[in-house]
Amino acid sequence: MKSIQILRSQIDKIDEKIDKLLLKRAQKVLKIKALKKSQKLPITDVNREKEIFSKFSSEYEIAIFKGIVKASKKIQQSSSKSSSIMNKK
Repeated sequence: MKSIQILRSQIDKIDEKIDKLLLKRAQKVLKIKALKKSQKLPITDVNREKEIFSKFSSEYEIAIFKGIVKASKKIQQSSSKSSSIMNKK
C-alpha cells in the first residue's frame, strides 16, 4: 500500500497539469469575452451551460464544472483586459 505522501505527490503532479489546462481555458475565455462584447452578447449563456453540464453524470464532476463556469463568468465580468489568473505564470 502506498503511503499518503506518495499519493499526495502524485496528486500534486495532476494538479499542476490541471492548472496549466485551466490557464489555457482562461485564455480562450478572454477571447470569447472580446467576441461577446463586440457582438453585444450577454456573458451568461444558459444553453451553453446546460450543454457543458450534460456531458457529466457524476454530481462531483458537475460541481467541479459549475465552479469552472463560475470562474469563467468572473473573468468575463472583469473590467481589465486580463485576469489575475493570466498574470500568475
